[in-house]
Amino acid sequence: MSIKKILAEYTRLSQEDENEGESNSIINQRELLNAFVKSSPDLSQYEVVEFCDDGYSGTNFDRPGVKALLEEVRAGNISCIIVKDLSRFGRNYIDIGDYLEQIFPFLGVRFISVNDRFDSNDFDGTTGGLDVGFRNLIYSLYSKDLSQKVRSAKKIRMEKGEFISSHAPYGYTKSPENRKKLVVDEEAVAIVRRIFSMAGEGKNAVQIAAILNAENIPTPYIYKRLMGCDRKYNVVGNTNHWMNTTVLTIIRDERYTGKMVNGKNRSPFVGSKHGKRIPKCEWIVVPNTHEAIVSEELFASVQERFSAPQRIQKHTEVRPLMGKVKCGVCQHVMRRSNSPSATAYYYCESHQYVANSTCTKDRISEVSLIQTVLSVIHKQIEVMLDMEQLIDRVKTQSHSDITTLTEQIRQIQTALSKLRASKVKAYEKYKDGTLDRESYISCKKEIGKQIAETDAQIADLETALQSRYQENGQPISIIASFKRYEGFTVLSKEMADELIDSIYVYGSEAIEIVWNRMDEYMRLVQYVEKGVNTNIELTDP
Repeated sequence: MSIKKILAEYTRLSQEDENEGESNSIINQRELLNAFVKSSPDLSQYEVVEFCDDGYSGTNFDRPGVKALLEEVRAGNISCIIVKDLSRFGRNYIDIGDYLEQIFPFLGVRFISVNDRFDSNDFDGTTGGLDVGFRNLIYSLYSKDLSQKVRSAKKIRMEKGEFISSHAPYGYTKSPENRKKLVVDEEAVAIVRRIFSMAGEGKNAVQIAAILNAENIPTPYIYKRLMGCDRKYNVVGNTNHWMNTTVLTIIRDERYTGKMVNGKNRSPFVGSKHGKRIPKCEWIVVPNTHEAIVSEELFASVQERFSAPQRIQKHTEVRPLMGKVKCGVCQHVMRRSNSPSATAYYYCESHQYVANSTCTKDRISEVSLIQTVLSVIHKQIEVMLDMEQLIDRVKTQSHSDITTLTEQIRQIQTALSKLRASKVKAYEKYKDGTLDRESYISCKKEIGKQIAETDAQIADLETALQSRYQENGQPISIIASFKRYEGFTVLSKEMADELIDSIYVYGSEAIEIVWNRMDEYMRLVQYVEKGVNTNIELTDP
């Protein structure tokens, strides 16, 4: 059995506006890469798969396509990566240098940049000297210059009162004639007006949400999906309900008065997912840019009723599980009561919004929950310590296996050389007449069969050897994370953030803890199980 090799073609295009489908630039990149692969005989052995990011900046690696690619690389499934040029993979020259000089060589991954004429097989753990390093620096500087130009262009558009976001707010849609202008969505506008009307009558956000849920009014998320919008909203669970936060988002949006409001957040650089909130006095507000849904008077009246009161910090104690405790039914984050830690509890607020909700009505004591979680962490630490010992045993055996397999390959390769020599000798005997034609053909056929079987044997052993090398490089950072808190008797926020992703509550008697880096843990479990099973096979008589 031959080793399966996979070549990953990676394409990327950064664009300001989202387009439907793939752009021509992505198509051109794909055609260039396919042509290069076809014209390179040494790449014909690879199975080709594609990873694509259409509409993502190259200033960072927070892209779905490149994330999926790197995950496959870490899993040992990719042998070669090919890109049009280095800027397609990324524009940060430091990060690219790390991948080309350290990460990819360590994982045994070949990297090819077609237009840069770079092939990592031509270099030994370097980026190819000054030429490639200089190109990376130029790409990075170009990206920073482009970032500043994009900022300036955006600000000009904001000051003109143009709509620059990808998706229109609920109650509006983009004008078919001018995508930079908002027009009223005749179906959703009635719901927006009704929300403001109920708010003006004195109903609070919870009451408004409950009424809309009782009447089965689609939420903005559901409505957008029904209209064919593929925007990825931050929602959880299989159902979506009106919440007080949904209502408040609409009530506090000044765009419903006909004003265009931009510049609420500012990113440190173009492509960054982390924005900084800008003071309201610095927002760019342009009046009369589109049709108003509510009057200035009604909006001002509602703002006065719903203005957020100045919060007074009552408690200074650390709350290690805040944001991690979630309802096991609806999967929303559970609310924490505004009370001291000794009496605080978590509860699911869905019953305030949805009649006949199946979510738990139990109040989960924070003190009890923290003690339970801490106890489970201690047990998980014991599991990790046992796992570490098993991994050490498997690695010890794996090192022994590598030595054994290497020696077996050497011996069989020696036998293969002898078979090929005997094939040459048979031909020489046939040529000098000491072996007749019929005997020579029969001998040649038999030796050819033995050579084919020996080649297959070597391929199987090389596959096993490569597998051992990959397994020995399994990450064990999750074990180190748990060991760091061995003996701790208090659950700190640092501990909870490092170890726990979520805690799902199904009532006062049942919880489920989802650990961080569970994919890494499962790979370790599979590694140990495979190592144990392989050792049994190797020791069988």
